[in-house]
Parts: sequence; C-alpha cells; structure tokens
Amino acid sequence: MDSNQRATVARLLEEATSQDAGRIAAAEEELRACETKHNHYATLFEIFADRSAATTTVAQQQQQQQTRWLAIINFKNGIDKYWKRADLHRIGLSEKQTVRAHLMDYFDEQTPAIAVQYCVAVARIARWDFPRVWPEFADDLLARIRAIAGQQQQQQQQTMELNALYTMHLFVKTLCQRSMPAERQALRRITPPVFATVGAVYTERLGQLQQLLVSGHNQQNQLQHQVPLLRSIRMCLKILRRLLVFGYAKIEDADHDTQQFYVASSTHQAVFYDLYRQLSSAQRSSTDAVPLRKIVLLYGKMYLDFQNSHAIRFITTPGVAPMLAWYWARISEEAPRLVPPLDTAIASTDDDSSDGAEGSVMLEPLLIQGLTLYKNVVRNFFYATDADTDGGVVDPEVRRCREIIDTQLVPPTLVAQMAELLMRCYLPLKPRDLVLWRDDAETWLADEAADYWNFDVRRCAEHLFVDLVNQHRDQLVALVVAAAGQEEEEEEERPTDPSAAFYRRDGRLAALGLCANELYDSFDFCAWLGRHRTPDSPLGAAKWRVAWLVGRWVPVRFDVAQRPHAYALLLDLAGPDSPLVVQVEALASLLVCVDDWDFDAAQFSTHFLAPSLERIASVLARVETSDTRMRMVGFLGILVQRMQRAVAPFADAIVQMVPQLWESAAGENMCQTAVLVLVTRLVEALGAQATRMQGFAAPLIAHSVDLATPAHVYLIEDGIELWHALLRNSTELDDSLLALALQIPPLLQTSTDLLRKTLRLTESYFLLAGERTFACCGAAILDALHTLVSDTTLAARATLVGYNALSVVVQCTPLAVCAEPLTRSNVLWTGFTRIVDHSDSALVLVHHSAFLSRVAVQYPALFGEFLASQDARVASVFCAHWVDLHDDITQVPARRLHAFALAVAVGSTANDGVLAVLPRVVPLWNGIISDTGSSALLYGSGSEYDDDAHPHAVDYTGTTDDDQYVVAENSRRKSLFANDPVYAMDFRSVLAQSMAQCERLNGAARFHAILSRVDPEQLAMLQNQLS
Repeated sequence: MDSNQRATVARLLEEATSQDAGRIAAAEEELRACETKHNHYATLFEIFADRSAATTTVAQQQQQQQTRWLAIINFKNGIDKYWKRADLHRIGLSEKQTVRAHLMDYFDEQTPAIAVQYCVAVARIARWDFPRVWPEFADDLLARIRAIAGQQQQQQQQTMELNALYTMHLFVKTLCQRSMPAERQALRRITPPVFATVGAVYTERLGQLQQLLVSGHNQQNQLQHQVPLLRSIRMCLKILRRLLVFGYAKIEDADHDTQQFYVASSTHQAVFYDLYRQLSSAQRSSTDAVPLRKIVLLYGKMYLDFQNSHAIRFITTPGVAPMLAWYWARISEEAPRLVPPLDTAIASTDDDSSDGAEGSVMLEPLLIQGLTLYKNVVRNFFYATDADTDGGVVDPEVRRCREIIDTQLVPPTLVAQMAELLMRCYLPLKPRDLVLWRDDAETWLADEAADYWNFDVRRCAEHLFVDLVNQHRDQLVALVVAAAGQEEEEEEERPTDPSAAFYRRDGRLAALGLCANELYDSFDFCAWLGRHRTPDSPLGAAKWRVAWLVGRWVPVRFDVAQRPHAYALLLDLAGPDSPLVVQVEALASLLVCVDDWDFDAAQFSTHFLAPSLERIASVLARVETSDTRMRMVGFLGILVQRMQRAVAPFADAIVQMVPQLWESAAGENMCQTAVLVLVTRLVEALGAQATRMQGFAAPLIAHSVDLATPAHVYLIEDGIELWHALLRNSTELDDSLLALALQIPPLLQTSTDLLRKTLRLTESYFLLAGERTFACCGAAILDALHTLVSDTTLAARATLVGYNALSVVVQCTPLAVCAEPLTRSNVLWTGFTRIVDHSDSALVLVHHSAFLSRVAVQYPALFGEFLASQDARVASVFCAHWVDLHDDITQVPARRLHAFALAVAVGSTANDGVLAVLPRVVPLWNGIISDTGSSALLYGSGSEYDDDAHPHAVDYTGTTDDDQYVVAENSRRKSLFANDPVYAMDFRSVLAQSMAQCERLNGAARFHAILSRVDPEQLAMLQNQLS
C-alpha cells in the first residue's frame, strides 16, 4: 500500500477532527475528492486498524482515537456508495480482498464508539457480499463467536463477545428484512447453526448469571458484576428473537432445542422481571439496570413478533398459556398503581414515572405488551371461525386455535374479570392525564387525537376492551349496561372516597362510549343523557368525559329530535369557564353532530350557530400550538360548509379572524393550508355574496401561487381552489382579482397535476369578464395555451383541456379584441399544419379540428381570411383531411359544430383547395340535417354535453333557476351555451346563406361547375332540405 497515500489520508483525518471550522471544511472536501481513488478504503481501514502508534500524552491518545473513529466512519459510509451500488468508481476486487482478509480481526476494540462503527461496517459488507460473493461469512463469524465464548471471560473477552454478537445481530437483521427467495433460503440455511451457537452462549451466560446471584455479593456490586453478562444475554436474545420469527418457514420444523428455548423463555422472563423488581429505586434509575430492563421487554417483543408472523403456531405451541397467564398476573398486579389517590398523584408533578407509582419504572412497556398480546388473541382474523369464512369451510387448525382460546387462554370467567378490571383501573383517565391537562393541555390533545394506542396503557386497554365486547357481546353487553345503571344510582350518593368514585365512574362511562356500536340496540343513550348530571371532578374530567360520550354516540344512535339538547349541552361545556381540553372535546363532538348524515341545518342555525362560532373563536384566541389551531380552523371550515347560506350574517366575523390566523401560521404551511380551505368554504357558502371578498382573498391567493416562494409547494393547490371558488361565485371582477390573472401564464407552463385546475381558472376568468381579462393578459395566455396544445410529448387529454380553455377564450372575447393576438400566437397555424401533416393519432387530430371549427363558427371572417391566405394545394390537403376527421368525431354536438364550420369555410373563401372538397361535404351536411334536424333544441339541456370529450364544451349542469344555491359561473356557462351559434342558429338557414355567399364569391358559372361534381342524389337531397 502506498505510504504517501496513507500519510495524506491520515493528515486529512486529523485536520477533520480539529476545532477550526475552516480546516474541517477543507479537509472534508479533500476527503470527498479521495473517495474515488484506488485503495482509498483499504487505506482508511488500515488507519482504523493501526493501534500501535506511540502516544505519550492523554491529548495524543484522544487524537488517535478520534482519527481512528473518523476513519472507520468514512470507511462505513463508502461501503454504501461504492462497494456494490456504484457503476462508476466502484471499489476494486483486489481492494475488497485486502479488506476482507482482516475484516473480522478487530472484535477486541475497546472504545465503544469505534466498536459500534466497526461492527456496522462489517455487517454492511456482509449485506452486499453474502451469500453470492462471500458465502462463508456466516461460518467465519460463527467460528469467531465459538472461539471467543470458549475463552475465560475476562474484560477483553467480554468485549470481543459483545462486538461479535452485535455484528451477528446486524447481519441477521439485514437478512430478515430481505424478501427475495434466494436470500430467504440463505437465511433459513444458516438459522440452525446460528441458533445453536448463539443459543449455547445464551444458556452459558444464564448459568453464569445464576452462579453470580448465588455467590452472595452485596446488591450494588452484584448489579455491576451482572452488567457484562446481561449485555451478552441481551444481544443473544436479539439474535434468537429474529431467527425464531423469520428463520423458519414453519416453526414446527425447528429442532428440539429451538422449541424448548421458546417454551422456557416465559420462565426466563419471569426470573429477569423478579430480579429487576428487587432492585432499589436508585438502582433502577442507574445505567447498569438498562440491560436488565431491556431483556424483560425483549421477551415481549419476541412474543409479539411471533404472534404476528405465526399466528396459528403462537396458539398451538406449548407454553403460550403460562406466558399469557404471567402477563395477566402482571396486569392485575399493577392495576391498583394506575389509580392512586388523585390529590396525592396530581400534586406529584415532578415524578416522571408511570403515574407516580412506587416500583413502576417499567410498568407501561410491560403492560402494553401484555394488553397487546391479549388483544391479538381475543380478536384476530387468523382465528375467525365464521360460517362464511373461506366459502363455509373452516380449517381444522383454526378451529383448534379457537377452541384453545375459548377454553384455556380467554375462558368466559377470564373475560368477565378482564372487562371489570379494565373498566375499574385501565379505562379511566389517569392522574398523569390530568396533570398534562393543567400543564400542557395542547400536547395531550394532540396525542389523544393521534391515538398512538400501542404506546400508551390507557389507549391500548381501550382497544382491548372494544375487541372483548365485540367478540363476547352476549356476555359483556349486559355487564356494560348494568355498569351504566350503577353509575346513575351512585350519582345520588355522596362518595366516601372521591378518588375511587371518580375512577369507577369514569371507567364505566369510558366503556359506555367505546362500545357504542355494540350497545346501540341495548341502551337508550338519549334518555340517559337527559337524566345525567355532571358531577364535580378534578380539572373538569367529568365534563370532558360527557362531551366525549356525545361524540361517540351521535354517529351510532341519536334521535334528530333530541339533537338540540346535545347542542346546548356541548355549547355549555365549551364555554370560556371550562378547561381547554373540555372546550376542544366539546367542539369536536359538536363537529361530529354537524358532520353527521342526519344533521338538520335549519334546526341548528336558529339558536346554535352564533354560539358555536363564538366558542370556536374563543378557543382560537386561547390556543398556542399550530396543531390545535389547525384543528379548530378545520372545525370552523366544516361548520361553514354544512351551514352554507345560513352563515352569511356571520361572514364578516369569520373574515376578521383570518388575518390573525394567517399571521400566526407564518412558516407553518399546513396551518396556512387549513386557513385557505376555511376561506374557500366560506366563499362557496356565500355564493354571489362572495364578490365582496375578492380584495380580502387576493393577497392570500397571491402568496399561495407565487412560484418564487418555497411555500408554494404546500399552498398552491389550496390557493388555486380558493381562487377558482372566488371566480365561480363572483358576479363581477375586482381589480385586485384581475391583477392575479397575470399569474396564469407561468402556471400554465408548469407540468404539474394542477394544469387542469389552472385551465379551469382561465375559463372562469373569461366567462366572468372576457374582454377585461384579455386586455390584461390575453396575449400571454394565448401564447401559454399554444405552447401547451402544440407539445407533442403530452397526452391527448392535455391537448383536449388546453383547447377547452382556448374555445372559451374565443367564445367570450370579441373579434376586434382577439383577432390580432390570436393570429400572432400561431394557434391557428399549429392546428392547420397538424391536420395537413396528419401525423398525429385521430384522437389528437379531432381536438385540433374541433378548435378550428370553433374559430370558424365564432369568427367566420377571420377564419375565411386565414384559409384564403393558404396555397390552394395545401388548403386542398387540409380540407380533405378535415372532412375525413368527421367520421372520427363520435359525439353529436361535436359533429354538428364540424358541419357548421365546413359551411362557414365554403361560404367565406374562393380558394380552389377549399371548394374542391364540396362534393364530399354535401353528403356530410345531409347526414347532419337528417340526424339532428334544423336546430339544436334537442340538445339545449346539455344532456349530451361532455366537456371531457369535446374542446368546445361548457358545463352548466346541476343548476336550476329556482335553486337558491346556484353558482354564478354555472349560469354564465348556461348563457354561453344558449348563445352558441351552433345551437342558437338554424342550420338550414346558415347552410343556405353559405351556399349563396359561395355563389356570389365564385360567380354562378363556377359555382354550378363545382356543384356538377356533387353526386346528383346527394345534391337533390340537399336542395330538398334547403327548400
């Protein structure tokens, strides 16, 4: 290896560990330049491996450690870049062989930070090379582990063993994540020898730990002596856990020792748990206790993984009943600690343990594992034995599992005990919840809304309780209903123990709300709510629970006639005197009522709309975090959406809130998005009255759609929605909104999913004020639309929607204003040349043809001049292809437009190329008259109008004259349709005028000469139609 290269790399590494930012940056840049050099990574590995440098001072030793640490980090990072993935600068074969030769020689590394990086580097090389390039890696690593385990366990050997096991863990973890058949097969091939070797180490360290426990050391020293053994046991357990779950296709194929390990694991877990519980509070808080705590939880992770991957074998494998029984014992044992006296627990705000209970440092993780295990046993798809499962056939193994569950694991007696214990101790709000209400209410609200049930005891218990009642309705529904009755009876009594009464009452009400879907036909919640009196409770907990209950029952069963009582109750609970969590929960339940299918807006608007808006405004002024603010803005938006025109009297009050909300959300894109949605819904609710909001909304829209600001990535979609809603509902165009039209051309040039919405915006502008909009930015819009429709790389639908917008522009803009910019934009020339070339598919050519037809009908003089300016031969080719496209037009309105355009073309020019196709056009006209008649009255309803299929189409569907919620733009589209010459004019009259004009332009002799080439029968039919 080049000594100069090593010296250079070593110097750069030393520079990179300096405290000077300039030197660090320069060294890092040079190191990046060295990454592609030959033998660079072998040099890095050699620097890491060199521990022989003479160091005389502590500073020199630290410098050497930092250099080695940085060397192994750069080596590890380079593996991901250049070991396998890179096509260029890939590490060479000889360099790889040099590294592999000594890769596993440094498990004796004593510095933890360096050792971790080294182990990760070894595992990553194995990730790429095993099993194809380095098939013996697993055997080599196992041999190292066996050799190290056979030595006397001194400190160095313990370090070597831990590093080797950690490397094996990373290697096995990587294999378990792969899904290719060859890699799965490789994992299953190495599983037996790895399990045997690591299992032997696990068993030996367990025996040594047992001897240490019997040896009689004092407790403090005993824990310190246990740590090396516990770390090895933990690492062994991490490996064995993954091999057990993923290493066997069928767990019954595993050898006897593997199955015995799983059966005995519950006993081992109990021993470690008891050992942990015997530690003092100070010892449990020390870092020495961390491995012990993690070992106990690792067993639970193994059970959960095994249950998820081998659901059937989890039930039928021996040992499941004692394991679940042990967890149930812990759940029952820890239950009283979850419900301590409220005053004492709430006062102990400095205690970060689970609800301040003594001895409960690891309470929650262990309880969550037990509750989750039971939840997956109680209700699991793999254990379903319904008659309709799999066509009525139930697998015998599934039936056996169901029998084991119902008779051994969760028998009826345990079901009742479990339901009562959960209601009494696990479902109620805990002192920790109440403390958070007082100290950090908005964080609690965010966590509650997220429902991270597998990280919280109470929420996990709620899911277990729901599954219990769902699976055992006949047994538990009566129990829950009876508990609700007992709660009513106890309301009349003065409790001797307020804390116990609070937990008991809250647990019963929690059960009543959680199981609403199961109790709807067994419990009259409306009657209960009418009788219920909310008692006093700490920090308004009882009020919160009642508000939560209403939200749970309204979607299930709540009479419409009784809704006003619920509205009044919730608005009272959301009053300014209530705690913030109660206010938010009451408003959330009110939102459920408002967003319900049976919601009666008229019933709500009379007495409850104004107070609801006041309550929301009050909470918005009180909250501080963006999550809660965004949630309340969402509530307000849904209320506005459901109330529609009834919210108009309060529109000014809502608008006054928006600037403060927008400013407070500066830099918080999701919150600003919620504000945009709120304003959009307000605009839609106000209808034509939203015209006065243009000046207010224009700055919000401008900020949202400004492509120069980074925030537009998050805001542009909702900004365009607001923009479009404002245009659709307005009856006139404000100068501030007109100025925003300048943003349309840049938006049309972005190839995003918003293109269709931007084109709709363009149509809306011209429908609202076509001439003003064209004067503002018409030429730029035409240029942008021309770029769009002429782009051959886009799909046919993009061409279609582009021509849709162009057609609306033509229909809404006078010829005097539009003629010159339209000609200068080359849109007509593009459509003309595409049809002449005839190189595109018929699907695309139809769209070009339809737009030219629209221009011919709307601007006949301009179209006639355009055709007359073309060479006769080119015009002949164009017209021949144009006529041929008639058969590719499928919809009747589009065929009629095409026929009108051909009539205009014949009557507006004397170009020989155009007149040459007259013999082919006459049969086409006869067919149109026969199919649709003289007028378009049959199509005046727009029933066959499809704006996704035809570029000339407009949409006014869904409106009636007496509809109070009619959108202004729909009326404009209807008017545009009614005034369309294609449908407003008599086709026979137009055709007769065109033929007469053609005769005047060409002279009678020439005209009759042209007609002589027409089929006599077709000509006679046409003359008969026009007579």
